[in-house]
Amino acid sequence: MEIINREISWLQFNARVLQEAINKEIPVIERIKFLGIYSNNIDEFYRVRIASINRLIDFNKKNYPAKVKENENLYKFVIEEILNQQAKFSKIKDETLKELEQYNLFIINEKELSSEQEIFVKKQFNENIFPGLFIVLLKKRSNLSHLNDGSIYLATKLTKQSGKKDYALIEIPTNDFSRFIILPNSENNGKKYIIRIDDVIRACLKDVFKIFDYETNEAFTIKITKDAEIEMYGNVSKSYMDIVAESVKKRQSGETLRFIYDETMPEDLLEILKSCFKITDSNKITKGSRYHNSKDFMFFPNLLGEKFEYKKLIPIPHRDIIQGQTILSSIQKKDILLHYPYNSFDNIIFLLQEASIDPKVKSIQMTLYRLAENSKIINSLLNAARNGKFVTVFLELKARFDEERNIFWTNKLEESGVNLIKTIPGIKVHTKLLLIQAKNKDEIIYYSNISTGNFNENTAKSYSDISLLTANPEIGKDVAKVFYLMESAYRNINFDHLIVSPFFMRNKIIELIDFEIENSKKGKNAWIQLKINNLTDVAIIEKLIDAAKAGVKIKISSRATCNLIGDKSENIITIGILDKFLEHSRIFAFCNDNQPKYFIGSADLMIRNFDLRIEVLVPVYDKNIQQELQTIFDIQFADNQSARDWNSKEENSLNNSLNLIPKIRTQEETYKFLKEKIY
Repeated sequence: MEIINREISWLQFNARVLQEAINKEIPVIERIKFLGIYSNNIDEFYRVRIASINRLIDFNKKNYPAKVKENENLYKFVIEEILNQQAKFSKIKDETLKELEQYNLFIINEKELSSEQEIFVKKQFNENIFPGLFIVLLKKRSNLSHLNDGSIYLATKLTKQSGKKDYALIEIPTNDFSRFIILPNSENNGKKYIIRIDDVIRACLKDVFKIFDYETNEAFTIKITKDAEIEMYGNVSKSYMDIVAESVKKRQSGETLRFIYDETMPEDLLEILKSCFKITDSNKITKGSRYHNSKDFMFFPNLLGEKFEYKKLIPIPHRDIIQGQTILSSIQKKDILLHYPYNSFDNIIFLLQEASIDPKVKSIQMTLYRLAENSKIINSLLNAARNGKFVTVFLELKARFDEERNIFWTNKLEESGVNLIKTIPGIKVHTKLLLIQAKNKDEIIYYSNISTGNFNENTAKSYSDISLLTANPEIGKDVAKVFYLMESAYRNINFDHLIVSPFFMRNKIIELIDFEIENSKKGKNAWIQLKINNLTDVAIIEKLIDAAKAGVKIKISSRATCNLIGDKSENIITIGILDKFLEHSRIFAFCNDNQPKYFIGSADLMIRNFDLRIEVLVPVYDKNIQQELQTIFDIQFADNQSARDWNSKEENSLNNSLNLIPKIRTQEETYKFLKEKIY
């Protein structure tokens, strides 16, 4: 057993993403998307984790100088590892894009256009792209702190016949247009062509600067990455929403953490840019190639046909949600566990639509964290409010990178008369709760939905999550207490069934682990099984190590980070699963003296989930659903195709301790199980 650093663990996870990009058993279009996911992950790693390391170094320089060297060594190690991965990434990317040519799909640049394609590109540029270009003429003292680090830019060097040189920056408008533009080909030779929008602009640079009559122009791609932390302080006279909005704007002028440039860029242009971005630390400057922002590969167009991407999954109807009957009545009969994306998220939309018009329904309460762009959830809540239901919503303004969208939806809800629970600085509400209260004569009926994932119809198609629907009145009363907790400024409240942070969760989980230790020492059967996204909390890790030493059999499936490295000979197995869908559900199981306890919820085993967030774990009481969850565990730990062993050597080796025949892939087997054995 071994404990490793969180940053190192996260980089191991992203190395797995890179492994998927080279796995020839995966369709080539999907492998290209994994390249995009890898690149997007690295961007976020810089914006969040590298930023945190830098802030820690600055803090310790002032307060704990003895710790600075340790922080600097971590920074150096992490940057070296990223550069090593980037070298592998570039090689894999070049090979994968070259592979497309076997199928007559070519990505070409501005110098490879046919006359027909050149006419098309000029027309597209002049009619659509040019009118929306953002162009800045550069001087040594130009202030570029406002530039968006989610974008890429063409840095241009412009030379007149006299030899006078000017410099400019052009933002590549990938928010308005696809990065990849499909080109015409009338030769009828079966070939398909794509050009990047960067090269469309390069092809038309003379048109951009025609009023200046430059003799030559050159363009080189640059990219910046900034600290994404936002300061949550402000004038007490301002609303919290105003403070968040101002903080998001300030993020645009955050410290530059990384500056990537085309290594063929001339020195004079590079010096101008370093001056404008106020970059003096050479460690933050990285040589790159002609193209940056490979995250755009996540949206690469498939021109090759369906067999070159994953087969579309057809959601399975749930056997306990009967066609022609209301979902509310189905929940009253028995607890229901939905598995996304294997079951459709539309069930939750339909549930809200039913509740919005059911005369027995009096109130709807809901927590929202990340929403779809055109959210059907919001529409259903607005409809309920218009129909006289008392609708209460907590919409988390501090959901990182979704702040602006959540501010928009907050205004929309408030305008429609929805009661909004005000957020409190320092605490995030991450739990995913829905509570519908109905009145039948003198009886109050509670319909609760506790989910591991966001109420987001888009991510529910690509994230693997579970969602418990129950009419258990005791659970419903506890869920109602959570909403009261939020409305009453987070007072400490006792819960009879739910495990709630930031008050009880860590201690309760430690208590459950201790019970397994006690039973193991008595010679009884003792085991723990966890399916989570992250395991980084030191107190929990140390307690799990104690349990393993006491003989408790522990199995952990942790998707993203796992600071605890398992050892089968020491009673801990740690794996991570990466596949078509992002494994996002959290399930906790304890032997409990052969009376197993199962919990699901939104919490990972991290300091922030225990101490800085409202999180909820709900016990699963239905024996059939408990068996469903156990089968999910069994499939995960039998996986020999998409499960990797966590280890300190960063090998990310397949979990091949089991015989590779039959081949077991978690998500395929889960779909089969839900379709054939349960439904």
